[in-house]
Amino acid sequence: MKIAYIILAHKYPEQLVRLIRSIADDSTSFFIHFDKRSSDEMYNDLVKQLSSMSNVHLLKRFSCFWGNFNIVAATIEGIRQLVHSNIDFDYAILLSGQDYLIKPINQIKEFLEKHRGKEFIETFSLASQNKWTNQDGCYQALNRIQHWHFSFRSKHLYIPIKRRFPKGLEPYGGSQWWCLSRDCIQYINDFVVNNSGFVNYFKYVFIPDETFFNTIVSNSPFKNYIVSDDLKYADWENPNPTPPAIICKNDFHKLANSPKLFARKFDMNRDVEILDLIDQKILGFSTLIEPYISYKKCS
Repeated sequence: MKIAYIILAHKYPEQLVRLIRSIADDSTSFFIHFDKRSSDEMYNDLVKQLSSMSNVHLLKRFSCFWGNFNIVAATIEGIRQLVHSNIDFDYAILLSGQDYLIKPINQIKEFLEKHRGKEFIETFSLASQNKWTNQDGCYQALNRIQHWHFSFRSKHLYIPIKRRFPKGLEPYGGSQWWCLSRDCIQYINDFVVNNSGFVNYFKYVFIPDETFFNTIVSNSPFKNYIVSDDLKYADWENPNPTPPAIICKNDFHKLANSPKLFARKFDMNRDVEILDLIDQKILGFSTLIEPYISYKKCS
């Protein structure tokens, strides 16, 4: 079981490197997007820390504001570079730089081997009753995708005029995170290349990272193989102060008992002990293993 990770990060180079080292082995590759809004000093620090690692590829950088299409653009770039790299992989997993695994690597691989051919992406029809149906204004399920949304940096302009959704497709939404098979990743890459109108439509969608890939996969030949699960533990009920909650050492028992493979979000500046507990009690690391992986910058 060979896994490629696309990781979207915007801060904490040391934490990102720790994540990479925790999941790295000789059958793993990484495609890292580091937000262009982050300082050059921070980015250069990351490059330095990754300079001795193989199978780590740094992607073209986009300035990613919340709710903005550039988060989708960064993910598309990761998929494009992965497909064009000709690296052999069975599954691609999209992670945040503040994620961490909560199952040992061998269990993650065994899980994916057992469920080979399944596509793990939370998805639900926006036209049916869902968790966004009763939200207000631009957050309402169909308003997100069928009305006009313009953004400039962190500013958002909402114009409630209905648009015509791309013909022959039904809009879907869900978590932006996923674990998809090689064939599905190839399909997404080809779809994006051959459907520029679809891509342009989503440039004026609200929070498009929660609908873009969900819509593609749910309207694809892979729709019957979807498991509506992003495989991540997250606490949306107890913001501290923003959701999802920063996971702390007091949450360890929840992680240990969770069936999920990964969790988010962690902050080493808030609580590094939780990562130490995961390493020692779940992953069985006495110290961080040396990475198998040397740095390569994508063109």
